Amino acid sequence: MRSALVIIALVGVCLASHHSADPSKDSEHIKGKEHDAKYDHDQFLGKDTAAEFDELTPEKSKEKLAKLVPKMDSNTDGFVEENELKDHINFMQKRYVNNDVERTWKNYKAEKIVDGKIKWADYREMVYGSADGAGQEISPEYKKMIARDEKRWAVADYDSNGALDRTEYGCFMHPEDCDHMRDIVVAETVDDIDKNKDGVVDLEEYIGDMYRPEDYPELNGKEPDWVQSEREMFKEHRDKDGDGKLNQEEMRDWIMPVGFDHAEAEARHLVGIADDNKDGKLSLEEIVAHYDTFVGSQATDYGEQLQKHDPAEL
Repeated sequence: MRSALVIIALVGVCLASHHSADPSKDSEHIKGKEHDAKYDHDQFLGKDTAAEFDELTPEKSKEKLAKLVPKMDSNTDGFVEENELKDHINFMQKRYVNNDVERTWKNYKAEKIVDGKIKWADYREMVYGSADGAGQEISPEYKKMIARDEKRWAVADYDSNGALDRTEYGCFMHPEDCDHMRDIVVAETVDDIDKNKDGVVDLEEYIGDMYRPEDYPELNGKEPDWVQSEREMFKEHRDKDGDGKLNQEEMRDWIMPVGFDHAEAEARHLVGIADDNKDGKLSLEEIVAHYDTFVGSQATDYGEQLQKHDPAEL
């Protein structure tokens, strides 16, 4: 069975491949005129953690979220403004990544960490059971996983010495957070979506990655309005050269646009959803009233801290 370490390492790419640059305009975030809170929940929690969080009652969720609000309110004026929400999201995201990397790094045997670094062969042995695959019967799917990991490993190896220190390992685990890993994230995403393996993503592959007719049986095969909007988005904005396909550069502009601030976009999205009186800031009451949105947001560190006994202690 494949180690959970590899699954964790792929989470960032899964997020990137299904999430556009602006969450407030993402077709999965806004379907028709309705906000899909479950999308926030699944994308930022991960479906397994989201399922665990679903065990909490609405009352318990609201209670714990209310205790977290003062931590977001850095100027203690009783409201959470967009910049405060952005700062909090950034803090929680960095903490999540750091904790995730530290937790998995500690799983490796001490003798395999030499001078604070781990070699690819040792990583492969611990995760896949063999340093070089000798004598192993590996399925095509596993071969693909190993090849993908090895290619990502090489890019994460910033000083090209064949081993990763903890910082480089962090880029291997969470490539979406390292600028020099941008191209490998895009390449992996293209590989996932590009079903006919021609190296580019056409319109049907683009739509097929986010829409399955069987998820909408009530429509009897008719596409939801948001799918048509996404088709138009592909033609008018994603496909910049108008050739009907997304090349590597166009995919990069979509998946990992240069200069785009995801925390700022998420904060803007949350304020837009929860600011009922449209005063540009969020009260405790507004946040709690929209708890179902916040527990699926980066603002609550993928919702995980709400499962702690007292979020006010964070």
